[in-house]
Amino acid sequence: MKLNILIFLPIVIFSTMPVSLGEKITIEIMDKVTLPEKQIVLGDIAYVACNNPSLLERINNISLGNTPWPGNARKIEKDIIHARLMDEGIDLKEIAYGSTTSSLIAVESITITGEEIIKKAKEYLLSKLSRPESEIIIESDRPPMDKLLPANGGDVLWEISQIDANKDRGNVQLVVRISIDEKQYLKIPVFLTIRTYEDIVIPNKKINRHDILTTDDLVVKRMETTKLAGITFDNIEDLIGKRAIRSILANIPITAEMIDNPPLIKKGDFIKVSVQSGNLNIVTKGVAKEDGYVGKVIRIKNVDSNKELYGKVEDSTTVKIIF
Repeated sequence: MKLNILIFLPIVIFSTMPVSLGEKITIEIMDKVTLPEKQIVLGDIAYVACNNPSLLERINNISLGNTPWPGNARKIEKDIIHARLMDEGIDLKEIAYGSTTSSLIAVESITITGEEIIKKAKEYLLSKLSRPESEIIIESDRPPMDKLLPANGGDVLWEISQIDANKDRGNVQLVVRISIDEKQYLKIPVFLTIRTYEDIVIPNKKINRHDILTTDDLVVKRMETTKLAGITFDNIEDLIGKRAIRSILANIPITAEMIDNPPLIKKGDFIKVSVQSGNLNIVTKGVAKEDGYVGKVIRIKNVDSNKELYGKVEDSTTVKIIF
């Protein structure tokens, strides 16, 4: 029984010793390395030499973490490598290092230029704006800087959205998201200005208050309408016979708020006052207390009763009482 114990002990001692017993290992760390986006292993950043092929493969495949983000660098010191070798049970006494003590790692990347980002953003806006491209100029005062993506050969996906989706002119903000194989890498704010140009009707001379517009007063001109408020007109015929509510300077776009229909009935005109009572229609005399065009409700005075009433203008001589 004593003899069996003596034979067994050397076997146990031998099996618990480091796997690299008697295997000399040399590690030459590379000063700088550029890698594809991946999990870094020791063989990526160092030349490893060892006479034992299986041990060599094992050491080369020791994980050292991930590659850095595109445009950044990661430094791996010899101490980190030393610690990882120890974690793997490698006999550190058998390792000889070269003179380099660290490796600076960059990742292979592709450049997405600021111009390309702006181009994609403009294409997106043009696709969603209701105006024809001939009426729009899209400008960028603050183009984004060039961006880097890992050159891993995956499918690049652009996703663009507008902060205020209903805004179709002036300053707008978009967000450009860039993904590779469904993993988002970039989120870029883009600021653009949408300038609009339209053919609109303007007066070729000053229009005075209460003037009736004629063909001779108006021309169509292409103008920038980016900051123009109100409804404009692109057809002179739509304005012929309209009355200016206020003075309008030459070359100023005419908007709907500047005009109305000329009054068929003027203040002080004698008119027919129509009153409906059941099936009976009574017509009497009255005086207009204000101007009115067809459909407008105006104040009138009943000549017989001397009362003021409200009625809707029916034509140039008749007002129908409503209350």
